[in-house]
Amino acid sequence: MVKSAAVWFMEGVSSQKDMLEQVKQARAEGGYDFQLLASHRTERPEILAEADFSYIEPSENHDLLSFIARVCKKHNVVAIHAGKRGALLETLRTAIEALGVKLTTGACHLDTFELADNKTLFSERMSAAGLAAVESIQVQMPDEVANAISRLESQGELPCIKPVRGIYGMGFWVLKRSVKQLAFFNQPDSRQLHPDILLAALRSAVAAQEALPLQIVMPWLAGPERSVDMLVEKGRVIAAVGRRKNGAVQTLENGGPAFNLALACAQALGADGLINIQTRDNAQGDPVLLEANLRPSGGIGYTAFSGINLPGLFALRQLGLIDDHETAAKTALFQSVKVIPTHSVKPLPAVDISTPPSALYEI
Repeated sequence: MVKSAAVWFMEGVSSQKDMLEQVKQARAEGGYDFQLLASHRTERPEILAEADFSYIEPSENHDLLSFIARVCKKHNVVAIHAGKRGALLETLRTAIEALGVKLTTGACHLDTFELADNKTLFSERMSAAGLAAVESIQVQMPDEVANAISRLESQGELPCIKPVRGIYGMGFWVLKRSVKQLAFFNQPDSRQLHPDILLAALRSAVAAQEALPLQIVMPWLAGPERSVDMLVEKGRVIAAVGRRKNGAVQTLENGGPAFNLALACAQALGADGLINIQTRDNAQGDPVLLEANLRPSGGIGYTAFSGINLPGLFALRQLGLIDDHETAAKTALFQSVKVIPTHSVKPLPAVDISTPPSALYEI
């Protein structure tokens, strides 16, 4: 008997559960017959219970290809979504595709990951491509930081600082001279820091011979911020849903200058897969590019309320179950709605997770 084809979503960010749910929804609505696989490097039953079959991924990178080969053979996997380890799997593309499996990592070339991961390089390349991007001054030593701050302040800009590499806004601070010296300590969620406190900390770290991270100093942008989730195939945008953020409320969009800028960015990058582009409006009200994530965002699940199921479309197209005409009919269902994230507590589900017993990964 011929096995049903399978699509496999490997370890992702927090939205992996939402994506699996939406693929199951697309399968049920269309009456399709295929298997859904999921894997993670740690036991995450609340995520993995959403799949038909679940696996724990090897933690060591050198064991990954053998593991992938055995799972693909057992389940007739025809398509893999790389998730969190996109850059790593991109280095294994030739070997994985030799298995007869389609691989989606977020990009088509390894250097695209370096471009997206380095915020300074990203801004420079996008600007060179004629796309509006936030000015980013790369700094490391205290004097470099001080000079960058002075430069932006002399232009009437409020400076900010964040790591060259990073996610979830970690390490982001608005450098504001009117803020109290201990604001960062008493009100850390405000993300405001007096420049003198930052410079004193950096100089203290140098004196202690601590390594300083590469950071970028950039102008603060008035906003609003937008996050555009999209399905892209080798630089061609298939479907996209934007989220305009206003506090906790997000408005789903499918047009406008920021939306179009994000689509142009995806095309310029030659992205491939479920990705996310972020923009923010400057003081003049014009959108500029902030960053590109060559993976699904943590909020991709919200976009389904627009009527467009991005993970579902990805799976159906990878499995060859819908064509461009049918995809266009589904994206035409878009409707703009406002959504708000909520929190709930649920008991962990029971799930059969396969854990390969050794480095041989006998499945």
